[in-house]
Amino acid sequence: MKKGSVQLCLLALVAKEQKYGFQIVKELRELSNGFFDLKEGTLYPALRRLEERGFVESRWVEPETGVPRKYYRITDRGRRALAEATEVWDRMTAGTRRVLEGAR
Repeated sequence: MKKGSVQLCLLALVAKEQKYGFQIVKELRELSNGFFDLKEGTLYPALRRLEERGFVESRWVEPETGVPRKYYRITDRGRRALAEATEVWDRMTAGTRRVLEGAR
């Protein structure tokens, strides 16, 4: 379940603006209050899978100073997938919440 939510979060983070790996990790950690603390071995394979599915695109940017960075941005197909997945996620979490509240 966490794997699917990671991919959903990655799409959401690059939906607003293009980002490079470290930005994504930092924002995800901050916004999730530390719940998602991805390592490179988790982040980049997930981004690669999203790219293979046509949900994100990447490009290398060479700054005037510093090292080149690979930036990721959402595609139109990725936006549609994000909208659909968010709708499913909202229904799933609402249903799960009702079940869990009934167990208290």
